[in-house]
Amino acid sequence: MSDAYILFAGMSSTPFGEHLKRERELRGVSLEEISAATRISTRFLEAIENDQWDQLPGGVFNRGFIRSIARYLGLDEDNLVAEYSLGTGATAENRAAAADSSKIPRNWGPAIVLTIVVLVIMALAAFACYRYRGWISNHLHRKVAEFSSHAAVLR
Repeated sequence: MSDAYILFAGMSSTPFGEHLKRERELRGVSLEEISAATRISTRFLEAIENDQWDQLPGGVFNRGFIRSIARYLGLDEDNLVAEYSLGTGATAENRAAAADSSKIPRNWGPAIVLTIVVLVIMALAAFACYRYRGWISNHLHRKVAEFSSHAAVLR
C-alpha cells in the first residue's frame, strides 16, 4: 500500500493531531527532538498533536509547521498538509481570507501624483536640453579646453 493511501485511510477515524502523534511515537521521536530540529516551539507541537488550532498562529504558519514536521519524520509533506487542510477545514478558511483581501480598497492617489511629477521633471529636462543645447555644448567644450590646458601645464 502507498503512503498516501495509508495517510488518507486513517483520516476519517483518527483526528489529525492524534495521527501525527502516532507517527512521531512510531519513529521514537520526542517533541523536544522535533522542536530542536525544526525550531518549532514544543508548545506549538503539543497544540498540533492535541488539535488545539486556536493556540497556533494559523494559515501559512500552520502549513509550514506541518511541512517541517513531516519532513523531519520522513512523511510525505504534501499529503500531510492535505490531510491537515481536510481535517481542520483550513481550505475554507483560506478561501474566505482570499475573498476578503480582494475587498481591500486601493489608494492610487500617491502613485498617480508621483508619476505626474516624474513626467513633468522629465519633460522640463528634455525642454532644457533642447533649448540650451548650444550653450551646454559651448560650456562643455570650454571646460574640456581649460582642463586640457591645466593638464598640459602640469606635465
